[in-house]
Amino acid sequence: MFRNIVLVIAVLILVNVLAPAGFAHEPGYEITIPQAMVPPNIDGKLDDPIWNIPEPVEWGNINNGGEVDEDQFSYSWAAYDNEFIYVAFRNMEPNTNDLLMVAAGHDQDVWADDENEIFIEPANMGMQPYFHIMINADNVTQDSESGGAADAWESELDSETQIYNDYWVLEVKIPFEDLGIEEAPIGETWGWNFNRHIMTGVDIWTSWATTGASFHTPERFGDLTFGLEQIAVQPSGKLTAAWGWIKSDR
Repeated sequence: MFRNIVLVIAVLILVNVLAPAGFAHEPGYEITIPQAMVPPNIDGKLDDPIWNIPEPVEWGNINNGGEVDEDQFSYSWAAYDNEFIYVAFRNMEPNTNDLLMVAAGHDQDVWADDENEIFIEPANMGMQPYFHIMINADNVTQDSESGGAADAWESELDSETQIYNDYWVLEVKIPFEDLGIEEAPIGETWGWNFNRHIMTGVDIWTSWATTGASFHTPERFGDLTFGLEQIAVQPSGKLTAAWGWIKSDR
């Protein structure tokens, strides 16, 4: 009897150690994203209802410590449906005329420009594999898997940027299929990060989850959960939560 109890306890411990859900990324960086019943237009305008709720993620952490001033903060949103993840960035920038956009084309050193980056780790284990997408303010893209060769993994994403007086916008639509996912991962939690390179007279790397010197630190990504909330639009054009959206902290 005692031996059986010990065996059961050992099995439970092993399951808890190996279970992906048991991994904790960088503490304090968790978001839950809604299901988009009406997908956003990928046009760089941020006028789609899905970007009105929930509140955006606000961030400006410099990778080697501290924060940028509020006039260079970034705001990010994400949502999903059965086929795609939708991501939007609003990058505050008082000197939009000085944005650096010199990448020659797809997969050609986009990281050196004013750009946004998305890190996606579906396994949620704080390790490889993960997917990495970079898009500059001129909508030139670069993509790779686990920091490997830029041409080794290609996404059929759709993106668009717009530059305004004191900020620039990026919207992205990423197919689940490109990430090796066959259906929407409702209720799952993935490793995730929003990132930015600022080159307007400076050379600063900022992020949502603080990864330290390198963005390529999956154990320090944040946690993104695919929520049950379904955001739709009524005939009147007003936002509605199909169910479960209202939270106690709002």
